[in-house]
Amino acid sequence: MHNVFILVILASSFALIADSCTLTKKWDLSVQSTLFGNIVAHIKSGDTDLGNHTIPFGGNYTWSFCARIDGVTLYYGYFWWGLRFQSLALYDNRIRDICSRFQRSDTGHCYWLVTPDGFYVSGNPFKGGADPRAVFIKNWD
Repeated sequence: MHNVFILVILASSFALIADSCTLTKKWDLSVQSTLFGNIVAHIKSGDTDLGNHTIPFGGNYTWSFCARIDGVTLYYGYFWWGLRFQSLALYDNRIRDICSRFQRSDTGHCYWLVTPDGFYVSGNPFKGGADPRAVFIKNWD
């Protein structure tokens, strides 16, 4: 019985460590739409599929994750806006570097803005308009 108790305590401790990003940085990502009408976003990584999400005009979709310890975390998205489509990396080393430029917290933040002309990313939230430090990443196909 004593060994079972120790095993339960150890398993709980490992679960808490894994969930808290103890060894790596936690990241919060957000995709905000300024498009009239809905866009559908399918977001995934190599081992996590977040599924399809409908983002209305002015709405957003947000998720969090722990960066991989080996430094090669990748999240990508497929986006549909009416008949238009685009796929792009939402988080990789390049995007991490863009988002990290002006941040000083333990949690990293990447803010994506989807506009009629394409996709912008910044480490600062988009509040009522464009962030002058935002980087244009890709246009719609």
